[in-house]
Amino acid sequence: MAGSLVKIAQTTVTSAVASVTLTGISSNFDVYVLQYNQVAGNTGANGLLRFTESGTANSTANYDEADKTMRSAAAFGTHSATNGTSFIADWNVNAGTEGGTQNIHYIFNANNSSEYTFITNEQTGLGVSTNGLMSFTGGGVFTVTSTVDGINYFMSSGDVDSGTFRLYGLKK
Repeated sequence: MAGSLVKIAQTTVTSAVASVTLTGISSNFDVYVLQYNQVAGNTGANGLLRFTESGTANSTANYDEADKTMRSAAAFGTHSATNGTSFIADWNVNAGTEGGTQNIHYIFNANNSSEYTFITNEQTGLGVSTNGLMSFTGGGVFTVTSTVDGINYFMSSGDVDSGTFRLYGLKK
């Protein structure tokens, strides 16, 4: 698949910012891939994700999601929510001393204004409460028929302190 990815945008955070926005989703691709690594922020905060329309994050209560969290040092967990104002992209982000969190999302139907936009989520990292490895997998749907042109990533509390974010188009 590596030869099938076309980089659309990249941002590297080296000092604290309130959020990261990557745009460039268009009709050029049917599927987009958002990948980020070494993301760190306020210990215990969740990384959150919103879609952008015309470059502006949509914060309406139209984000539905479900996921499974797997931990090496604690019980597995499940989560589901409807009508949220964002997706949970990362659970319990560390302050960065352990390398932060890594994640990959696949985004479908983003540029189709007559269908909902769907997203998958695959995270790995080190849990803050147990210092054990954790994985988070699931997906969500943005229940708005609009043209999505990007993503906006931010923390549930505090800033995004570091990380590299990349948005790719997947060749047809």
